[in-house]
Amino acid sequence: MKDKQHLDIQAKAIWYVERYATSSENLRKYLVRKVRDSHLSIGSAEIIDEIIREFQGQKIINDKLFAEGKLRNLILRGWSINKSIYKLKQLGISSHDIETCIDEMKKENSELDLYAAARLVKKRSLGAFRRVEFNDKVKNKEFGIMSRAGFSYGLCKKLLVDMKKEEIEDIYER
Repeated sequence: MKDKQHLDIQAKAIWYVERYATSSENLRKYLVRKVRDSHLSIGSAEIIDEIIREFQGQKIINDKLFAEGKLRNLILRGWSINKSIYKLKQLGISSHDIETCIDEMKKENSELDLYAAARLVKKRSLGAFRRVEFNDKVKNKEFGIMSRAGFSYGLCKKLLVDMKKEEIEDIYER
């Protein structure tokens, strides 16, 4: 029989996973934050670990599936692989799971960074999709947007300056 503390923490965990896709580490951080300054904090670390193991055993939480979905979403939003890896590590996904997900996605599309950059260029109306005259101010702004998304200078130059609209759309349509 589980005690009241366990049931209270488990209720918080269930509430969270019903509403959000999450990794086990992200759920752990949430639960620790929720019980930190309450009567539930005494001995909560063991209870939280036990709840997470239960959820993993019941397949309620699966870090690899979460990482696959999150990575796919980030790439579609126009994030580079490096920036996506950083985000997944922040969410507590293991390096092994991240590498596995990237390898699986690269089997579908070997040029993930190019694809993500093309999506960002079209989404933000940059490069060949820009609606304003190209000058130094626009160039700096567009290169800044691309670099903050995690893309290299070479890839930014290729998509913003060298490629035509049709070439970018070909990449985008893959």
